[in-house]
Amino acid sequence: MMEKYLTFDCYGTLLNEENTYAEIEIIAKRIGVDPKLACKRFIAYQDDRNNMHPYLDYAILTRNNLIHLDYLFDLTHEFEKYYVDVLIAHRSLKPFAEVINTLQKFIDQGYKLIMMSNSSWDIIDANVKALKVPFDVWTAEDVHAYKPDLKFFKIIENYYGLTPKNHFHIAQGYSSDIIPADKMNWPSIWVNRPKDLPDTTVLPTHMVESLDQVLPYLR
Repeated sequence: MMEKYLTFDCYGTLLNEENTYAEIEIIAKRIGVDPKLACKRFIAYQDDRNNMHPYLDYAILTRNNLIHLDYLFDLTHEFEKYYVDVLIAHRSLKPFAEVINTLQKFIDQGYKLIMMSNSSWDIIDANVKALKVPFDVWTAEDVHAYKPDLKFFKIIENYYGLTPKNHFHIAQGYSSDIIPADKMNWPSIWVNRPKDLPDTTVLPTHMVESLDQVLPYLR
């Protein structure tokens, strides 16, 4: 019997990141700067892969992000001193409502679940525990590369022997996951919760708005 695999992005796909962003807004209010603007700039920095080369541990990346916020708002150590609070918030993320039941259905259908996350060892364990089902877990720290670096995808493909017939990649990140999946010839399912429009001509194999909508597409 052929092995079947599902690879996943974690944040935004399985776990709701609003807890982290809410923490940034709380800190910004405490400092006295615009919380929405601070959060927007935090997300932009975290999404910019130029800030991750050469490889940085996720905790260092987050601290650098807060230092950058201090610079943008002409502050000194005001955001940075809360970096532990931000990491604690990130470790405490909760799954979207439908996720745990849906993941169990994937397992019941015989799929092996593999997480590919731009995270680190000291954070991801708590995140995985929140999902309550068994995963093989790979982080940026394991492969010393952040998605969309194809190095991450090639390592996973070679390790498991992934093919278009035995595998789907399921992710919320368009630029971090869907575009590199297309380059790898991986069938993909875009969990597009915000209903974003793609900003290139690359399209996923399927698009859904929540994880449970993936089920009809699985073989």
